[in-house]
Amino acid sequence: MKNNLILEFKRGLLSKKFFIAIFLNCLCLTIGIYSNRLALLVDKGLILYYIGYLLTPGGILSIFVPIIVTFPFAASFIEDREKFFLRNLLIRESRLNYLVKKYLVTGFLGSLAISLPLLTLLLVNIIFLPKGNIQHITSGMSGAFSEVYNHSQLAYALLTIANAAIFGFIYANIGLMISFFIKNKVAAIISPFLLYILPSFFFIYLNLTPFEPSFTFQFNGQRDIRFFIIVLEFLFLLIFSIIAGYIKFIKLDKDEV
Repeated sequence: MKNNLILEFKRGLLSKKFFIAIFLNCLCLTIGIYSNRLALLVDKGLILYYIGYLLTPGGILSIFVPIIVTFPFAASFIEDREKFFLRNLLIRESRLNYLVKKYLVTGFLGSLAISLPLLTLLLVNIIFLPKGNIQHITSGMSGAFSEVYNHSQLAYALLTIANAAIFGFIYANIGLMISFFIKNKVAAIISPFLLYILPSFFFIYLNLTPFEPSFTFQFNGQRDIRFFIIVLEFLFLLIFSIIAGYIKFIKLDKDEV
């Protein structure tokens, strides 16, 4: 199990899809920074990180993040079937071991795809830009963890990276789970994006705005979002994706593998 897990992780980490996901993340960060480049002239501290990540209108990472985290490995089950790897793998290991391996690797690669560029941007900001606190662009910070931001902008930045890693793990596995039901690689990547973005269009009319999935990533975007709401949504999505995926995968017929 351990050796298979390491081999699977190396396969995903060295794949073109993982590097494309990293590139897409960096592109979103670059667009966010360029769109708000004038802020670099009037503020200091971690301004580069914050304008790239989520605090400004030009920050588009929070829109495309589900695609970035599912792109590396969420469709790997389908690829295993198409290349006739799956039947051979299930001769050497149980379905449960295969499933645990898939969930762990898919989740970790999703976490890395979103968190590595963010951590790199934060380090670049700390090393090359003037020290201090942001004064202008983030005035009136609200939402979950706003008290952390008011105490330490660095601690808040680290919190956003940790939250992004958890988000990446969960949403990547939602894509994997969907691939067991809809054996289409595009659906495995796009479906979590639709789950993430579509509720925003009608939750507002149901007075459920704090529960919009998009605020689990961009938790400064709504003043009523709270830590417990993020935790509940993450737990629900993680447990549902694992249970639904397990039930479907264990019951797959031989001709489906």
